[in-house]
Amino acid sequence: MHSTLNLNNKDNGNRQCILVTNNENSICEEVTYERNKRVIQGYTNAKGIEVEGLKNNNLRYYKSEFVNREPSLKNKRELTQLATELLCIKEDCYNEQKIHFKQARLFASSKVTLLILFDDHIIPEAVEFIKRIEAPEIKVYVFSMGSDPYSEDFAEVLDKITLCALPDAIYKAYQNVLPKKNRVIPILD
Repeated sequence: MHSTLNLNNKDNGNRQCILVTNNENSICEEVTYERNKRVIQGYTNAKGIEVEGLKNNNLRYYKSEFVNREPSLKNKRELTQLATELLCIKEDCYNEQKIHFKQARLFASSKVTLLILFDDHIIPEAVEFIKRIEAPEIKVYVFSMGSDPYSEDFAEVLDKITLCALPDAIYKAYQNVLPKKNRVIPILD
C-alpha cells in the first residue's frame, strides 16, 4: 500500500489499493492500518526527523462477516446492511451525511450522492428529500426482494437519479462466486 501511495504522490496518479488479511495476531488492526495511517498523516521517524504525510489519500478499514446464502428476507436484509460499505467502495463515496428519516443512509462526495433505502416504505419520504437536494449525480439503492428498483415510485425524480435494486445485484454477484450447493436427492426404496 505504501508503494501505491508513493507512486500517486510522484506522478499525481489515482491508483487504488485493496489490502486483505485474516488479521492473524492483529496484524491489520495494530500494525498495517496504523502504519499506513501515519504514512498519510505524517510522522516522526526513529531518527527524530519529521516525515511529511502523503495527504491526498484516504484509508478505509472494513471487517467482513459471513452471511447465510439462503435467499430469505432476513438474510437479504442482513446482506444489504452489511454491503453498505461495499457500495461506498463501488461508488467511491465515503462521507456519511445526516438524514432525517430512518431505514436509510446517505453518503456524499464532490462527484456523487449515494442514498441507500433499507425499506421500500420510506420511498415517499426519499422522493421528497431528493426533490430538495442538488448534486452532480444521485444514485439511489432500494432494498427489494427481487430486481425491481421501484421506478414508478420515483417517477417525479427519475430525471435526477439512477436507481438500483438491492440486494438482488449483490446476491447475483455472490451466486457467481460461491460454489454451487450439492442437492441431496433422497433414494426411495
